[in-house]
Amino acid sequence: MTEPPSTLPRGFRCECWTQSQTTGTRTLIDSIQVETPAQAIRYIRVAVRTIAPALDPEAFDDAWLWLDGDDSNAHQALTNAKPYTVTLHDHRATIEWTTRPVDFLKLTTRQAINSPACPDRHRAPAPD
Repeated sequence: MTEPPSTLPRGFRCECWTQSQTTGTRTLIDSIQVETPAQAIRYIRVAVRTIAPALDPEAFDDAWLWLDGDDSNAHQALTNAKPYTVTLHDHRATIEWTTRPVDFLKLTTRQAINSPACPDRHRAPAPD
């Protein structure tokens, strides 16, 4: 039996995780939601390009090898609703970018009668 097609808008959740080589602690560094495979791949490419200079030489080479590569495997995986991951191993941490397909739930429109009262009661202090 097949599931009926989703009526929810499709998109992609992109995350960046690090895992310390010394403690093993895994930490979520960043996450975003995007609408297309191209946007998801761009998120990873920009992040890898940004941190590459701070990586040890071997991880730096791996990062640029991936950046110089073809995005067709990533694009094909995401288009086929499969997750895609890029992992770099630095001497300090393992850094992993993941992108996976998701269904977005549309939030209801915010109107004055539906908004919580707290924004009206708690205003930021005026600057001095």
